[in-house]
Amino acid sequence: MMEGLKTIIIVDDNSASLTACRQILKSLYRVFPVLSAAKMFELLERITPDLILLDVDMPEMDGYEAIRKLKAEERFKDIPVIFMSARIDPNSEMGGLNLGALDYIHKPFYSELLLRRLDIHLTMIASEAEAHKASAAKGEFISRMSHEIRTPLNAIIGMLSMAMDTEDLKRIKSCLERAKNASDHLLGILNDILDMSKIEADKFELLSGDFNLEKMLMNIIQVVNIRSEAKKQSLVVKLEKDVPLSVCGDELRLSQVITNLLTNAVKFTPELGKVIISVFKIEEIDDDITLRIEVADSGIGISEDQKARLFTSYGQADSSISHKFGGTGLGLVISKRIVELMGGSIWVESEQGKGSKFIFTIVLQKGSEKSSYEFSLKINREDIKILAVDDSDEMTAYYSHIMESLNLPCDVASSGKEALEMIERSGNLPYNVFFVDLKMPEMDGITLTRRIKEIAGDDAMIILVSADDLSTIENEAISAGIKHFIPKPVFPSMIINALNKCMGLDTDSIFIEQKKKKAVDEYDFSGLTILAAEDNEINREILEAILEKTNVKIDFAEDGKIAVSMFKENPGKYKLILMDVQMPEMDGFMATKAIRAMESAKQIPIVAMTANVFREDIEKCIAAGMNDHLGKPIDADILFSTMAKYIFG
Repeated sequence: MMEGLKTIIIVDDNSASLTACRQILKSLYRVFPVLSAAKMFELLERITPDLILLDVDMPEMDGYEAIRKLKAEERFKDIPVIFMSARIDPNSEMGGLNLGALDYIHKPFYSELLLRRLDIHLTMIASEAEAHKASAAKGEFISRMSHEIRTPLNAIIGMLSMAMDTEDLKRIKSCLERAKNASDHLLGILNDILDMSKIEADKFELLSGDFNLEKMLMNIIQVVNIRSEAKKQSLVVKLEKDVPLSVCGDELRLSQVITNLLTNAVKFTPELGKVIISVFKIEEIDDDITLRIEVADSGIGISEDQKARLFTSYGQADSSISHKFGGTGLGLVISKRIVELMGGSIWVESEQGKGSKFIFTIVLQKGSEKSSYEFSLKINREDIKILAVDDSDEMTAYYSHIMESLNLPCDVASSGKEALEMIERSGNLPYNVFFVDLKMPEMDGITLTRRIKEIAGDDAMIILVSADDLSTIENEAISAGIKHFIPKPVFPSMIINALNKCMGLDTDSIFIEQKKKKAVDEYDFSGLTILAAEDNEINREILEAILEKTNVKIDFAEDGKIAVSMFKENPGKYKLILMDVQMPEMDGFMATKAIRAMESAKQIPIVAMTANVFREDIEKCIAAGMNDHLGKPIDADILFSTMAKYIFG
């Protein structure tokens, strides 16, 4: 019996007719011939056919009685039936069709005609089944989306109500933080829905620009690491040495794919589990670079049946998963489309209960910026002798791999005890640089540092490595004599920068650097005035609150017409214009064109500030004469950096 063929039951009391029909069909279908309706019902207890060919004139139970019985039983009522008869009688045919038959075929059979009619009907049946399945999937998706949207919305409303009902400042702050987290989650859902609508309308496009691959991964890890730390997971990033760091492509969309895969890996991996992202270069032809990116986890895994639905619209591996873990099920569909637009493909390798590995390839172009991090020329590599200490096998293997790629000698130890034994066995100090993990069983990194310092004194350069926030261990680290720190996951540039610093090129400790960085990152626009065109009162209040800390003065215009008038009256007053797009009287496009028409407005930076975030919306803003685009809801850090870019150059 051949797998994959459609199954047909032929019911006919005439054995010659039955044999003839079977001979015609057997090469294309799985055929089960029976001599009576009673035998047909016995057979239906064992198999479910795709179609029944049912003779009309039979003793004991004719075709009409048989189809009535079929349609009366819930388990049989959806099986398609085609009548066959030697009778040519319009009333008989109409009677059969009224009882639910699909068609009426006359004997004797013309083989080509019979096969063609069966093919047409089976194709139509399959299409209807697929449409029904898609409709059911969309219905389930809408139900799931309703739940996904209402859940954070309920949290936002609930937390704001709780904040309004209390005067406890700590409780108010806690409620507002939870409301903000729920708002961020809701915004992510809406962005997925918008992306999906663009994919289905075939309007999903990519932008291209130079970016640093390692910095992009660092930014992603900062977000994902918060969730990973909460579950005490090990998060490792492996960036192969031949991967170019300066590339050209759509950084935002690539970040979206990697963030989605990493977030899923963390979500579906239990506490104390492992998540590893690896980046490899497959080939480099002229300016085209093909990368392979893998996200592996030790999570719940995926069955073969679930894999088939992973990358389909409105599908999720298992509806029960959405109830337990949440999610819209759109992330992988969107990721697949992004990867395909980048000239690659995406797939999964997984076994249920044994973790998953999501793999995708993409084609990027060479970037124009410097593509690697280098040691200072003042450093003699022969002076560096490294011992890396970490209880994670993945991390010690990664240290060995990175140091080998940098041509640096490196030994590894899996515990503080083993590290001390390696030092003591040598008789004299064989290492001068130590990468020490903070959290290790039996002996933590601070304790190990103190023991190393007792043996080697201040000559031992300790680089503390931890996923914890530096501020939480600052006092202990300083008291132990630690000046240098690397956050987990570890990137190659972090190791090189740390070695450059600890080899005497920079005497500042990481704690002093942190304070310097904080001072630099605080945006101060004191003495400057900007013009903001915004018709919504709440949005004006929010913008004012966000910019309050920068000391900038804001003049508000309630629509585009007022903004044009205010700029015309005092053009030298403003350093930048924030322009909403959808406003009464005069929208942002018209207002921008009117301002640009003034001789005094040739150089004034105008930045769109709008909820319209599609590519065509951004292009329309630029075409109208605006310099840049900020999507609503406004991200404070992006707003500050954009203002600084155009005000200070």
